[in-house]
Amino acid sequence: MARLNKTSAQAQAGGGEVVSLDEPLLDCAAAAALLNVRVSWVRDAARLGHLPCLRVGRHLRFTRVMLEDWLVVQLARPPAAGRAYAAAAATLRANASPFRRSTQAALLASLAERPNGTGVEREG
Repeated sequence: MARLNKTSAQAQAGGGEVVSLDEPLLDCAAAAALLNVRVSWVRDAARLGHLPCLRVGRHLRFTRVMLEDWLVVQLARPPAAGRAYAAAAATLRANASPFRRSTQAALLASLAERPNGTGVEREG
């Protein structure tokens, strides 16, 4: 197996572009620090395809150039277009139940015990 010289090594990304390995690849924590966001946001944005990444096995990796290019594109877009991630999260929240799971389960159990309100006595 031949070894590649680190300074001249290059890899081809899935999109056909050539990625230089002159600089070390960044993990999610380093990318989050560079973008000043949470690590969970970086993982979610990469998983949803909003943030470009390289997959090395099951690991997400980034290059500084890749993140800088992405940031330039984000700054060039109108403000509403950059909120696709927030809109997707809002849609997920809108479809969620207004009750916690435990509260919803207790409510359904109590309704099952008294069908049509027959178990409730009225004073009169």
